[in-house]
Amino acid sequence: MEQIAILLPRQTILKYAQNVLKKENTEVQILKVVENSNAAAEAKEAIDAGARVIIARGLQATLIKESLNIPVVEMPITVREIGFMILKAKKMLKKDHPSIGIVAFENMFESLADLDDLFDFELHFYKLNELDETRNLVSQAIIDGVDLIIGGVKTNQIAFEIGFPSLFMETGEESIKKALQMAVHMLELAELEKHNKAQLDTLLDTSFSGIIKINAYQEIVAVNRVIEQLLGKPNSEVIGFPIDKVFDGIDAESIEGILSGREELYSTSFSIKNQLLMVIGAPIQYDGHYSGAILTCHKVRTTEREEVSEQGVKLAGSHLAGHNFHHIRRESGEMKRCIKLARAYGISKNPVFIYGETGTEIEIFAEAIHNNSPQRGGPFIRINCSTLTQEEQKRVLFGFGEENRKKSGCALETAASGTVFLEEVDRLSSECQYLLFKAVRDRLFWDHDSMVKRVLPVRLIAASNKELAVLVKQGIFREDLYFFLSSLKISLPPLRKEPEEIRRFTGMYLEKYNTAYSRFVEISEDALRVMEEYFWEGNILQLESFCERLVLTAHRRKVEEGMVKSLLQELYPVIREENGTAQIVKTQNPEALRIERLMEQYNGRRTEVAEAMKISTTTLWRKMKRYGIGDNYDL
Repeated sequence: MEQIAILLPRQTILKYAQNVLKKENTEVQILKVVENSNAAAEAKEAIDAGARVIIARGLQATLIKESLNIPVVEMPITVREIGFMILKAKKMLKKDHPSIGIVAFENMFESLADLDDLFDFELHFYKLNELDETRNLVSQAIIDGVDLIIGGVKTNQIAFEIGFPSLFMETGEESIKKALQMAVHMLELAELEKHNKAQLDTLLDTSFSGIIKINAYQEIVAVNRVIEQLLGKPNSEVIGFPIDKVFDGIDAESIEGILSGREELYSTSFSIKNQLLMVIGAPIQYDGHYSGAILTCHKVRTTEREEVSEQGVKLAGSHLAGHNFHHIRRESGEMKRCIKLARAYGISKNPVFIYGETGTEIEIFAEAIHNNSPQRGGPFIRINCSTLTQEEQKRVLFGFGEENRKKSGCALETAASGTVFLEEVDRLSSECQYLLFKAVRDRLFWDHDSMVKRVLPVRLIAASNKELAVLVKQGIFREDLYFFLSSLKISLPPLRKEPEEIRRFTGMYLEKYNTAYSRFVEISEDALRVMEEYFWEGNILQLESFCERLVLTAHRRKVEEGMVKSLLQELYPVIREENGTAQIVKTQNPEALRIERLMEQYNGRRTEVAEAMKISTTTLWRKMKRYGIGDNYDL
């Protein structure tokens, strides 16, 4: 017996349904005639009796769908069946080309297209949205001059009351047969889905890796026991939630790339309760569409933190890495690409090279990579190569010059099972470049006039604000060390290439320092454009310092472009070589230079300066404001 309930509005349709079931040799759970008002209640009883699919017609189908969460198969009247009704109507009316009105819900029909041409009649369709509209639509059809009305039970009752010709829309065997076949097919698909789910559940529960299934909306559909154990939550507390709300630090944008088809494979790392996971994602594709994704999470074995010697702490200042990827505040597409690379590099144990100008997020990236790597349990040792002499570099990195090298706690020993972060690696001496290459790549260390093999599990992250490839060509940097470092390279974009970020950060910093100093400084649109067009060699560091200075020294509530230009020139003047001597160039605009000279000549008396320039004082004021000269004279 099929788990199907067939609910019908009229006894005559019931007979057709019985004939279909007999011909198809099919039994259903329930077959009965019900009133429209009882349709939802009857469907609920059918579900309680074991039905999994409901077959219904027109209004009854709509009412059941609105009330219950169960598959409903509708029985739209076929074109052939409508044709028989039209022929019957023409025979009743004894007219070759009658005008016929159909008053019904739109879902009652398979199609009404081209019926009037096929059966030679004038069609008027009156669409029902609510059953209460029936009487008004019947009246409208009569006003429009139809000869006969076709409709459901309510339509025929109203037509009968006023004595107007009508026909009931009969659902024939053809419609019932189609609906029955569809319902049986739905049950078969449900069984297949149930079987597939059982297989997936078995796979999930027996896998040693964590498995997460998400839908096209990045909502969690299923997780296995490994993920439940890592989260410390049952799947009932995570299913249905967006994945980035459950797993902090996961790259939702890259997952969107899989779901949209932009990427075929997603690889990254993130942590659940201090357990580092490598994540590989692949899309679920069905019928040419991406319906979700499967994320497989593998535990990454981290090294045990070793004790850090007192000398090691002195060398590094601190052995902890306090930053992670969420501390990176730039939101540009290029910066997101860098973060994606860094997450991927974190899983590796090989060196990473970070290139970025002064004031970019080099240190944050280095710490974030360490905190998302197998070395996260070990110390994070920072060394700035530019602050050490050649001898100090050898002693700090490799322990040269100490009577008892093992006791000295050199950086590569102190950072065992952790990470050494070398800032300004381009400033390493040639000798230390060679020693570093041999130590990190070949695990060979100089010891008493020979190279000795030693196992020191250390991750190297190097950084520079200079392109190492250029230094290699100039013979300043070793080629072998360059190729060893550069395979896992991250190039951080300078701020000047992201004007939208300059605007956003300017707003953030002004708000920060307005709050800190209880000030209310705003910036004009023209002044913002000057900020966007400036070079910002010191990037975020320089921009934040500049914004603090603006807030502290602005003598007007609204900062205009002149003040920004003037302050930029004051803080970061243009330096020009003249006759072998470095000279500060105040401004490069001839007109601005002339105004400054005249203002000095006339002790700031604008009227006399304007007369000398043969312009009005208003024009002079505007020019001084534009060039930033006015800020020196309280304009």
